[in-house]
Amino acid sequence: MSKADFLAEIRGARAHLGDVLGSRDASTLSRVVIPGLRWTAQEVLAHLIGYDLAILKALADIRAGRPWAWGWTYPGFDGWNESQVAPRRTRPYASVREELDASRARLLAELDRWPENAGPFGPDTWDLQKSEIGWVGPHEREHAEMIARL
Repeated sequence: MSKADFLAEIRGARAHLGDVLGSRDASTLSRVVIPGLRWTAQEVLAHLIGYDLAILKALADIRAGRPWAWGWTYPGFDGWNESQVAPRRTRPYASVREELDASRARLLAELDRWPENAGPFGPDTWDLQKSEIGWVGPHEREHAEMIARL
């Protein structure tokens, strides 16, 4: 897969999420718990912001020649998720949505700066099946479908 196709997949997943969010009102997105989850859509967006920011930190570490690691550990995602969601829980929905858009714009801009043949995570960076960040698009689509249940 080319870098352009890889980034298009991430953009497409975000566009799908945007379509789902655009078909719901802010009050529902910020107050109603998603069926089958413990979070509102706003809290899911805070979770997605956290992942964008974690990838940006890893990219900054790689660019600076430092060792990088994800901020979470498997299977203990709950503590890390809560650290990302809690500070955004009481903010207005519009503020969280704005941060979501800004974090993804920053992430795409940073990924775009890396060459096609030398991605930040090595030769598999732009391979959806092997990349350290190949999960970004599918993860976002999964959450969009959860929000669509509202």
